[in-house]
Amino acid sequence: MPFETTLPFSAIVAQDTMKRALLLNAIHPEIGGVLIRGQRGTAKSTAVRGLARLLPDYDAVEGCCYRCDPVTPETWCTDCRLRARDGPLSVIRVSMRIIDLPINASEDRLVGTIDLESAIRSGTRRFEPGVLAEANRNLLYVDEVNLLDDHLVDVLLDAAAMGVNVVERESISVTHPARFILVGTMNPEEGELRPQLLDRFGLCVDVTGVMDISQRVQIIEDEQAFLSDPASFQAAAAPAEEQLRQDLQAARTRLKSVLLRDDIRALIARLCLDEAVAGHRADLVVAHTARAICALRAGQAVELPDVLEALELGLAHRRRDIRGERLQPAQDLATRATQELIEIQSRASLEKAEGAQGEAGAAQGAAGSDAKEGWTATEPRETQPADAADPESERVIELKTFAVKKFDLPRERKARRASGKRSSSKSETKRGRYVRSTHVEKTTDVAFDATLRAAAPYQIRRRTAAHPGGTALRLERHDLRQKVRERKTGNLIVFVVDASASMDAEQRMIATKGAILSLLRDAYVRRDKVALVAFSGRNARIVLRPTSSVDLAERRLERLSVGGTTPLTHGLITALKLVKTERLRDPGVYPLLVLISDGRGNISLLGEEPLVEAQRAASQIRSEGIRAMVIDSTRDHRQRGREGVGRVASLYGAYAFNVCGDLAERLGGHYYGLYDLSQRSIMDSIEREMSRTSTA
Repeated sequence: MPFETTLPFSAIVAQDTMKRALLLNAIHPEIGGVLIRGQRGTAKSTAVRGLARLLPDYDAVEGCCYRCDPVTPETWCTDCRLRARDGPLSVIRVSMRIIDLPINASEDRLVGTIDLESAIRSGTRRFEPGVLAEANRNLLYVDEVNLLDDHLVDVLLDAAAMGVNVVERESISVTHPARFILVGTMNPEEGELRPQLLDRFGLCVDVTGVMDISQRVQIIEDEQAFLSDPASFQAAAAPAEEQLRQDLQAARTRLKSVLLRDDIRALIARLCLDEAVAGHRADLVVAHTARAICALRAGQAVELPDVLEALELGLAHRRRDIRGERLQPAQDLATRATQELIEIQSRASLEKAEGAQGEAGAAQGAAGSDAKEGWTATEPRETQPADAADPESERVIELKTFAVKKFDLPRERKARRASGKRSSSKSETKRGRYVRSTHVEKTTDVAFDATLRAAAPYQIRRRTAAHPGGTALRLERHDLRQKVRERKTGNLIVFVVDASASMDAEQRMIATKGAILSLLRDAYVRRDKVALVAFSGRNARIVLRPTSSVDLAERRLERLSVGGTTPLTHGLITALKLVKTERLRDPGVYPLLVLISDGRGNISLLGEEPLVEAQRAASQIRSEGIRAMVIDSTRDHRQRGREGVGRVASLYGAYAFNVCGDLAERLGGHYYGLYDLSQRSIMDSIEREMSRTSTA
């Protein structure tokens, strides 16, 4: 998109935190990129494209497709190193670009591959650079990064962390620089990133729509003025843009001289520990971000306010609230950080004084003084942790779990081959990893290595017949081989749980929570996902989006409460939307909907009879090809060794038939009537359902 058709960065109304995070990454790319999460229409893409207008032009080696930096030979590509042996390299001035990575990109398009045209025409192997090569020293923008294949996100973030891209495939080995400003945007409503991938982004910002009326009016006026006369709007914003550009360039120049004192380093490490983050990446990101903030404000040394701002940006997606408590507000964090910094500085001063005293004592002893009267013993201080809490506040409700038997979801009616991994399914598109080749009538994705092997035995005869002495590769149609790709597809178990007052009897909800958590512990190993939709009161809510994070599940499940009426239809429709969203991200996902309820829906969604609406929703779920099963949580009905969907004559609430059995029939699934809903019985039912689907 040309810069002339993009809204200036300085003209974006509000969204200061998002703009701040983008500027910090432009100052210090080692931060590791920024992930912007937000609703539709919150200026995410506009801000990214506006940022590129502020970034300065840079010098690059002329003729280099990677635009190597002429002043840092250690980062040059192989071609520039070879050319430099013959003399100085020519330098040109190039402009900063935005490189877009589409969500349907293949791995070959991302990392690069062999140039098929060059190989066919001249018989030479030549590397064709990919998106990572184009992004070097530019801004790489990944819109809807949560819909990108996980293995592509892995490759992308690895390159961003290391600064190089290594390609070894089809008899080619290439290493080239891949240093770029990484920006990803996503809408959480369309699915979350895996926690392992989420942690790889340096900063994370959550944006929402502007709520101030005057600011919303300003957005309307600016949009109308920009569309009617873009040139005039750009001219009016030019002074503010130039000031931002100068501030950004000055901050990049000052960054190397910014001091990070020892006490500030200790404070960052302690605060990251207090927030229960995993690993050490958070400490590094906060340190880099604090230095960039200091450089932007023209400071010489990182101070406490810089650290606090960096914490909010760097830990927003890394905090692990392991005890299910509310996170500390920003003002409490500032108070605690101030106290800890004072404590660190006091301790450092005390240690320095004690060290000086020890040196003086050693010097006195060396002088031959044996007077023991002057020695003083420093007794250890008995300190109480500043954040020590009352024992009552530390009580944690533990969810009981149990060993889960492994059960397999079929792919193409075949059992899973590799235990401990996500199921693999053959990809019909160019997405996925190249695992082998095959011969097909119409080749759409050429496996060049296999094609070469097929054509190699006939090259001498073909060249002689076509053009004696020629060296070009001669291919015929029957030589072509098709790439067979595999994508890792996951199993998705969506629990649709009745959280109304009736589920509170005899701790049924506790048993359900325990079963979900037990499933999740197994899913974490297999990279499968579990989701939870709860319905009660007047609506349904997604308590747990598709995830394999055990920590996240524990927090959400412990806070799940029961009570109120039974909006059954709301729960079914919400689960259907959730599965559709996950299918957008991964079309090969294999969903199983597990409805746990007594079926006594009494809240209408569209003004019709609640039972009729629920039946219609069940039929819609079946038409979408979603496998389902129903677990009857009521104790009024016993299944005496019979599993089926037949109706019974006993009185069932307000209906004279088995409502749950009827819903199971309309869902095209199986019905399980359980006298006592327990964790083990839930797991046994799901395991039986898996065995049924795998033999279907």
